[in-house]
Amino acid sequence: MFSRDNILSSFHLPTNMIKLLVYSLIGFVCITLGTLLVFRPDFLSTTAYRHAFRKGQQNHEDSEVEKILHPRNMTLIYRSVRERQRMRSERVRDVCAKLNATGRLLTRSRKAIPSHFSSFFVDDYHGVLYCSIPKVASTNWKRVLLVLTGMMNTTRANKLERKDVFEVLVPRFLSELKYYSMDAIKQRLETYYKFMFVRDPMERLLSAFVDRFHTTPVDLYRKTYGRRIVKQYRRNASEESLRLGHDVTFEEFVSYLLDPRTKSKKPFNTHWKEYYQMCHPCFVNYDFIGKYETLRDDADFVLDQLGIREKVTFPTVDRPTVKTSEILAEKYSQISAADIYRLWKLYSIDFDLFDYPYPNF
Repeated sequence: MFSRDNILSSFHLPTNMIKLLVYSLIGFVCITLGTLLVFRPDFLSTTAYRHAFRKGQQNHEDSEVEKILHPRNMTLIYRSVRERQRMRSERVRDVCAKLNATGRLLTRSRKAIPSHFSSFFVDDYHGVLYCSIPKVASTNWKRVLLVLTGMMNTTRANKLERKDVFEVLVPRFLSELKYYSMDAIKQRLETYYKFMFVRDPMERLLSAFVDRFHTTPVDLYRKTYGRRIVKQYRRNASEESLRLGHDVTFEEFVSYLLDPRTKSKKPFNTHWKEYYQMCHPCFVNYDFIGKYETLRDDADFVLDQLGIREKVTFPTVDRPTVKTSEILAEKYSQISAADIYRLWKLYSIDFDLFDYPYPNF
């Protein structure tokens, strides 16, 4: 018969020493796991965890788990943001100096009027001017501004529904610069913190097309633009398409943009209007020019500069399951090289001002 005492005696180890060894081993394992959790948060990044996180925590910036497991070194991030901002500002100044002689831009040598600032939103309490460009996280920036009014029933910007933002909240609670007198506009342009965000122009065009005509189709766009586009650029269009304007193709949309008659009749809709026509970077001396490509870091930096990071968090932008580059390549493969060039020419000032390369699809 083997007993615990016989086994222990065979090794000539006292029971107290065995216990001490066991407790020491347990302590070592606990310390090791604790160290991994603190210094190597990706230790927990198992496939199961990532799946659950993507499924249940779309707005992970608001998640305490995310903040603990994936802390960000804001000192290093902000150092990079400042350097990028310096280069962006220099680029805008250089291009503006080159373009001023053309007379195509609103510059400080020209007289401005309130309607020039139709894309600007004002927060007088915090001293902020934001130039809104659709399809460049503009909805989320409006959510942030709405939370800052203190009139929302939440402090979490991502809780504000998109439909409510556009149909109710923005018209009721946000101030637009175009309704101020020119003296009041000039005073705010000189003293307020001014920022804008841009995006690769080709990517934004595609995003606007998909959003306005297909993903969340708006009847106004189908009736105002869809029917006209189908009628002008589709041969043998069906009666249903002519009546509803519901099945516009990307190629037809591009033809509409490139048609000289389009802009001669009416200015572009803001969803595909040129950045420089809305935000006037050669007239407004921006404190910050952000980019969609570096949105998270740039947004955090703006909130930090305004001293409001403790009041509001910028909503997370859900990342598509398919790479943006793959989507762009697929859609723009339908467009001829000649029309790609013409599109680039149409938006060439934006490409130049904000240092985006010639499209390569």
